[in-house]
Amino acid sequence: MLEGTQVDKLTDELARIVMARVEKEKLIVPSLPATAERCMATLKKPTFDAKKLVGQIEADPVLAAMVLREATSAAHGSGVKVLEQAVARLGADRLRTIVTSYAAHALFESSDTRIRAANKRIWEHSIATALLARDLAAFAGEIDGDLCYLAGLLHDVGKPVLGSMMLEAERRIAGDQRWIDPVRWLSVIGTSHRPIGIAIATKWALPAPVIAGIRDCSDYDGAERACAPNVVRLANAVAKREGFAAGAPPDDDVDAMIMVGRSMLGIDEDVITRLAGNLKPRVAQITE
Repeated sequence: MLEGTQVDKLTDELARIVMARVEKEKLIVPSLPATAERCMATLKKPTFDAKKLVGQIEADPVLAAMVLREATSAAHGSGVKVLEQAVARLGADRLRTIVTSYAAHALFESSDTRIRAANKRIWEHSIATALLARDLAAFAGEIDGDLCYLAGLLHDVGKPVLGSMMLEAERRIAGDQRWIDPVRWLSVIGTSHRPIGIAIATKWALPAPVIAGIRDCSDYDGAERACAPNVVRLANAVAKREGFAAGAPPDDDVDAMIMVGRSMLGIDEDVITRLAGNLKPRVAQITE
């Protein structure tokens, strides 16, 4: 049986090995799932083949359900029952966001019972940040709301991937013996996940503002105040204040981040309060 200090040292060493491989570009990060890759290839064309895209979406019931749900949301008016109508209603930009969301969700799933709940909390936080980012973009000048949603959704995407890598290394070293503590696991990935998130976003050819949103959620960009990454940083802090935090409860730093973000983007507190008012049921509708 390993002692607590030994566990900490081994866990830190696993994280160091993984990060060293990232820095040397020797780490294989996940590719887009096959269905998502086919859909994204179709959507790259200026005038995409809607019939072909519908066939690709239909190949995965989960993706099809996501498209139909988005097309029947309050933002898009009355409901639709068939994918052809949904694809026509949503358009290429929103469909790309949905397909990327579908691909990202797969990274947060785990068969390991120790981290399944932690991954779920991270995913709920990511959804909350994405929803708030899209809403806040409407009050922050001419900023693309869908781009903010995507950046918010993926700002922590490196966490479950790093966590899975560490568990795989644990299995190779210790066989059936499990010694990574979930709390310690969450602490390590919380401080080491960003390079992996950047590597994933780069491999998936995501826009530069998405990568910037992943790179650092702790500091605002003072040079370009009204930008998507700053919207995500504010949304991230608000999501934590509203109870969507994967790790420790929010502290005074969260309130400071919100205050600075409001000043940067010119958004009143009453706007944030209003947007956060129905956040929990909106997140639940997507994640449950």
